[in-house]
Amino acid sequence: MLPPLEALAGAALRVWRLDRDRWTLVAGDGTGASTRGPVAGARDTSWLALPDSAGLFLEVAPRDGASAEEVARRVLPVVQGMLDAGRSTALIAHELAARYEEIDLLYSIGELLGHAQSVDEVAAVILREVSAVVGARAAALRVHDDARGILHAVASLGTSRGAVAADVVVANPESVVARAFRSGQIETGAQPNWVPGDIVAVPIVHAVSGQPARVIGTLALADRAGGGAFTREETKLIAAVATQIGAALENARLVAGERARQRLERELELAHDLQVRLMPTPAVLRGEADVAARSDPATSLGGDFYTFARLGRGRIGVLVGDVATHGFAAALIAAEVLAAAGIHAHATARPDDMLALLGDSLRDELAKTEMYLTVWYGILDPSVGELDYSNAGHIHAFRLPTAGPMERLSPTAPPLGLVEGEPFGHRAMPWDVGKDRLVLFTDGLGDQTNAAGERYGEARIIARLERDRDCPPGELVQRVFDDVIAFGGTAIDDDRTLVILRI
Repeated sequence: MLPPLEALAGAALRVWRLDRDRWTLVAGDGTGASTRGPVAGARDTSWLALPDSAGLFLEVAPRDGASAEEVARRVLPVVQGMLDAGRSTALIAHELAARYEEIDLLYSIGELLGHAQSVDEVAAVILREVSAVVGARAAALRVHDDARGILHAVASLGTSRGAVAADVVVANPESVVARAFRSGQIETGAQPNWVPGDIVAVPIVHAVSGQPARVIGTLALADRAGGGAFTREETKLIAAVATQIGAALENARLVAGERARQRLERELELAHDLQVRLMPTPAVLRGEADVAARSDPATSLGGDFYTFARLGRGRIGVLVGDVATHGFAAALIAAEVLAAAGIHAHATARPDDMLALLGDSLRDELAKTEMYLTVWYGILDPSVGELDYSNAGHIHAFRLPTAGPMERLSPTAPPLGLVEGEPFGHRAMPWDVGKDRLVLFTDGLGDQTNAAGERYGEARIIARLERDRDCPPGELVQRVFDDVIAFGGTAIDDDRTLVILRI
């Protein structure tokens, strides 16, 4: 800008900086030249100190005999304006650079909201970014653990990592971090056992539309790189970041929860498949019995179970039971029953002995879980036309003859796990081979309710079985389930199982 001004002023213009005893030319012909002592200029040269510019001087050397003082008076305001504009431009550039860092920080945090990352990953990235922008050499991001009443450090920076990463008790009256969490306001002061000097602690707040905002954690920074306390602008930025952090952490928590839910669903599917495989298909008795079975759990896992055993010389063991609840715990008990029954059925000759061994196997688990189960176990022997059975509290067990009413195969003992030390007993009865059918089901069939709250009931099941007794077992099972579904819909109130067998 000096050459056009020189042409208008009719004078040579140069700007010098005086630093101690060294003069440096910063603008004009010969820029960058330095010298010591007085500067040799034209004989009619004027030197003026530039206002508000410490160490800057304007050298004016007129041409054509003009007065140096007069030229200096006219150009000084212009030069001063040029310097002011330069300083303003530099200040604006510096401010824009600072704002760019802040905007970039907020943008980076905003990006985290759309990514499926863990809470720890989100916290670590946020802490690193905000610490770099405000120049904090020690920082910690803590999340509230309501169950333990603490602020748990999920991410930290600093040399004393052990202290920085320490959890903080919410009720601690001496902790700046705890105060910020309790008050929901920015707090400053010393943090015991962290770093020397004051820190700034900001509450992390999460707000959902239509619900009151809640504090979910804290962001604390200390050991400012430039020394001293954090500036007002830096504190405002930290507070703005904390607002973003609340959304980012809550989003990460929801993502983690959804992943856990999906993982649990998958595990339940695998457990369901395993449970189905533990109960045999009717094909295992092919050639010795005509059998049909269906078991529908109320949830992914159920407490109903059944199994069959080939006992040699045409003898068949049949077991059906119902754990007195459903879900995961009931499924574990049912799995233990099936595993134990596969061993004990071949180790005993009488059904009551088998149930006694089964009770011994389950005693500790039933006592620990305070659960009980009904179990019916019978041995059909076609060579002598006999059914020998033992019934631990399972009331839905019947003989379906070719004519006449169904006969209940009544309990011979209380349910397993309900009464300790009672003998199981057993009952032997004639069996019309090729004609009589064994019918075993669980209470989930009869307990199914309709929209009016009415139970389907055992009587309806018996009526359907007696009416269609000439149908093959597979078709008969299907007809009973069709009736129950037509009555109460597809929603299952309880596990339901039906086994029909004819030898």
